[in-house]
Amino acid sequence: MDKEPKLLVWNFTSEEKEKLDCLLKEIGAPPASTIDRSRGHLTLREIIHSDGRGKDCLESTEKLLLFYNIPQRGVFFLIDVFKKARLTQPFYAVVTEHSIERPFSKLLAGAK
Repeated sequence: MDKEPKLLVWNFTSEEKEKLDCLLKEIGAPPASTIDRSRGHLTLREIIHSDGRGKDCLESTEKLLLFYNIPQRGVFFLIDVFKKARLTQPFYAVVTEHSIERPFSKLLAGAK
């Protein structure tokens, strides 16, 4: 996991995503990336490091915010900032060297 840090979101409305990106801009962080439904069955590695698409779209009402290559201290800082700003409260997940090989759909199913 030697690539630049990323914040990825799943199932955020355009308004929720815009509010999140404005907050990220205020703290000097890049905007979050949206995980498209057509990529929901790909592995986390494929989602993060490629532009691949799956055959089937993933349908889920869960909201998830995924941290990639962000130090633990940064994750805690961001979660605190998001809570104080009263952003949508999604499930939070951190990509690890083991979870990066798992399909996103399995990660999302485990968040329920």
